[in-house]
Amino acid sequence: MQAPIELPNKAYLLPNAIPNWPPAWWFWLALFALFVTLALMVFLGIRHHQQRAYRREAIQQLQDWHELSDQELAEHCLLLIRRCLKTEGHNTLISLPTAKLLPFLDSQIRSRKYAFQHLSEELIELPYRPAGQLSLEKRQNLIATTKFWIRRHRA
Repeated sequence: MQAPIELPNKAYLLPNAIPNWPPAWWFWLALFALFVTLALMVFLGIRHHQQRAYRREAIQQLQDWHELSDQELAEHCLLLIRRCLKTEGHNTLISLPTAKLLPFLDSQIRSRKYAFQHLSEELIELPYRPAGQLSLEKRQNLIATTKFWIRRHRA
């Protein structure tokens, strides 16, 4: 075996490597800011989830629409919409008649596919008609529009 080669002048060698620890002084500030930001995001996410619980509950109540008559379905959809408005603190909108409330609801969601203007006759007149009938397509459209509004409204 050969012996290692000795260099004549050790001044040409590089200095020892700088250790990775302890880190720079601002490392702790950056780490603290990261943890505070993460904790704030988790807190806001949980709070948002809790504040929107009424939406999940309203949509869950719409799942059992098969057992309701047409008249009860229209009343139920209007009741859920008014409950959502009440939860958001819009008491003046709750007292509006249905004919004036529906254009306001349409202006909130701004959707052509899901619009209460197509269902205005059913929602305004059906609860007061003794033998009102809805086709299956109208029933499904009423449910879908109400679900869409509950999910998307910005009351």
